[in-house]
Amino acid sequence: MGLTGMIIVDDGTDAQLGLPRTFGTDDLPLILQDRSFASDGSIEYGTDGLAIVYGARGDTVIVNGAIAPVAKVPPGLVRLRLLNAANAQNFILRFSDLRTFHVIASDGGFLPTPVAVTQLSISPSERFEVLVDFADGKAVTLETGPDEEMGIFGRLAPDGSTDYVQVMRFEPTNIQPLVKEMPTHLVKLSTASQVSAVRRRQFIVNSGICMDRTQADEHTDMVILTGINGQTFDMERIDVETNLGTSEVWEVISAGMAHPFHIHGALFRILSIAGAPPPPHLAGWKDVVLVEEKVELLVAFNRPATREHPFMYHCHILEHEEAGLMGQYVCT
Repeated sequence: MGLTGMIIVDDGTDAQLGLPRTFGTDDLPLILQDRSFASDGSIEYGTDGLAIVYGARGDTVIVNGAIAPVAKVPPGLVRLRLLNAANAQNFILRFSDLRTFHVIASDGGFLPTPVAVTQLSISPSERFEVLVDFADGKAVTLETGPDEEMGIFGRLAPDGSTDYVQVMRFEPTNIQPLVKEMPTHLVKLSTASQVSAVRRRQFIVNSGICMDRTQADEHTDMVILTGINGQTFDMERIDVETNLGTSEVWEVISAGMAHPFHIHGALFRILSIAGAPPPPHLAGWKDVVLVEEKVELLVAFNRPATREHPFMYHCHILEHEEAGLMGQYVCT
């Protein structure tokens, strides 16, 4: 429930592309969370049944541990490295003036070209990099809307309304901008094709509740029942065995609610979302995808994992992960 750090992995490609990379000036890491606070300023964490079933959610957005921060930025291109570090909240990000901004990277690296958007959804543990142009010199607010996947449980506004709420504010200064031009190309990516896949697997991600008091703990009379393909996590069980250097198609189906599905030790390309091709900003390499109905993933297994040290795949809603909505795989 505390603060989360961010590790930035840089292979030097951004320097060759002329992207903003002056940390703290035009290159800003933003760790997004939602929290609720008690009157003494301490973090409140609900343990009632709904918080466990749908994931704990707060009524206040914090960025890098601060409420409603203000960033002084140059009047040019600014790079925002976004991380959703919330327990369960999906942030629906836009700027208050509805300006266009560009997605340049996701979890696994750069996209082929910048993708223009006016709104960006980011689920727990997802990462995106975006470029925002502040050349007009106008102050603007980054805001988030209600998590429509969760109905009333996804509303951040204190009055329960569907209004957008403030995340943070950007105020351009009169310093000389370091980067002014948007790149037209970033990296070359091959076409994602399931022809290379050696097998197909299906994962049904379930979540629900049980009112049986004999199963419940001392904090609630509801317990969460979660599992992947009908099984909750077992450290002694290996669920998937695969081969190093191969690719597989994983069909992930969400039952009951949307789940952010995360795979350790491997990257994937999204082949389809609910039967349709992914939008351009989701077409690069990733390791997290929000599964609302069904997604097809082309998973590349390039890192070894033994029975003694397997990798996990799981729902990234913290309470679901803790309740056992996880599996393990080995790759040899």
